[in-house]
Amino acid sequence: MDLEFVRRTQAFWDWFSVNEEKLSELVQHGEAFEESIPFISSGVELLGEGVNFNIGGDFEFTFAVAGNEVLFFLLPYVTANLPEKYQDKWTFFPCIQGVGDAYHNFRIQGTCVDINGVMVFAGVNKEEGSANLSFYVNGWETLEEQECYNAFYTLMELVIGEALTHGYVHNVEKVDAYKEDMFPLTELKQWMITHFCEDGEIPHPVQRYSGYEKEPKKRDMEDYRPRDDVVVGVANCFPLVSFYEKGDNGLYQGFAKFGAKPLFLYYYYDQEHSKRSLDERNDLMDKLEDHVLGKRGSGREIGLMLGGAMGERCAYIDILLYDYGAFMERVREVLVEFPHMIFGKEFYRGGQEFLLTDYTVPGFVERLNRLHEMGSHDVDAHKEILEILEAIPNEKMDFVLIGMYARALINTDQKEKAIETLELVRHEGEIDALWNWRMGYVLYRSKRILESVPYLQRAVDLGDKAEDTTNLLKQALAYQRKHSKEERKAAKIEEKSKKVR
Repeated sequence: MDLEFVRRTQAFWDWFSVNEEKLSELVQHGEAFEESIPFISSGVELLGEGVNFNIGGDFEFTFAVAGNEVLFFLLPYVTANLPEKYQDKWTFFPCIQGVGDAYHNFRIQGTCVDINGVMVFAGVNKEEGSANLSFYVNGWETLEEQECYNAFYTLMELVIGEALTHGYVHNVEKVDAYKEDMFPLTELKQWMITHFCEDGEIPHPVQRYSGYEKEPKKRDMEDYRPRDDVVVGVANCFPLVSFYEKGDNGLYQGFAKFGAKPLFLYYYYDQEHSKRSLDERNDLMDKLEDHVLGKRGSGREIGLMLGGAMGERCAYIDILLYDYGAFMERVREVLVEFPHMIFGKEFYRGGQEFLLTDYTVPGFVERLNRLHEMGSHDVDAHKEILEILEAIPNEKMDFVLIGMYARALINTDQKEKAIETLELVRHEGEIDALWNWRMGYVLYRSKRILESVPYLQRAVDLGDKAEDTTNLLKQALAYQRKHSKEERKAAKIEEKSKKVR
């Protein structure tokens, strides 16, 4: 990954500190501002390509999201890091705030448009918890329809701000005539605040979580991946969830271009106690925020909580990281006390997966056995066991784990590799009933039935009283007797033929 976002942010503020006096002169005198845009852009581009901004007024520096949704989740971290020595002088905004009813003109196609002449109708969309808008502007009849919409959205963001536009505007429609229930666009900000913002506070998109429900994917799908079992969740960046489900990594790459990494943690929970498991996940989320990510908006956090979900088998925690390295250093200290094996995965379907805890976590083997039991109706459970064990370094794979790995290979029809794996621990296995059963079983399944007999017999002799073992041994012995009888018969025929000659 390119330079992480936390270090890009530091580079921007280093640039700002070096050039603060020059920037102050530009604000105070406003001379040759157009000529200075490339200079300011060179500093802003230290954050990443395509970040828009405006500078002016009373030492105000405003970043603009301008349709790039990932910036809602990145720029607040930047503005929170304004160096203390400039905090009494400069004000930085992470997105366009909106001028409300302040008078402004807007120039389009060489014509100056009075914002007060832009009329809107607003209605509450109760199902979506947002607004449906329609607009009319006298004199825009000559513009192409798309030009009208582009101009209106630009004006609307200037008036009500990008946070309100993003969070609470559901639909916009252009109408061809003024209607009596319309009002000036300049009054829309207050209307939105009155209808959607508690206590008059406009929530930033990262503060606005929405719940969602979905139907889990079928178990027999070949492309089964984590999150396919999700039933319910909550998110402040739902498009990231949606892109994942569609197999589209575009939004993930949008964050990655700025050195940020969206990922999710997941683990298998106790389905018999779902309420307790939900509380357990929420408790872990709180601990991750308090002890790993850091306080949101402090400027010292290394990431942001994006939400979480509960599936039929797994619990999920969604995170955006500004500093991946620092996260990996801190997170294991928290997870070591958590009684589950926990995985991380980059937030797209083909993303890298990694194990954050290891086999020393309490209940590790028991959870693998539970997955194995689930495999009786879902072969993907066996595939997940393989992924889990393959994430453990070879030097940490002991006799028990190697046996479980071989078992998963057998159940995913990788018989030859399973035999090779069992051979790795033959010295210990020859005196172990379970190892002998597995070797006998996979040989039998590989149509090496005669070879399976001594292993199945050894398993029984070592105390394996399982019905599966005794039944398979009976079948193997019956095959052996039949094979021996046929061999004796063939030998007699051969002997007789020799006498004839």
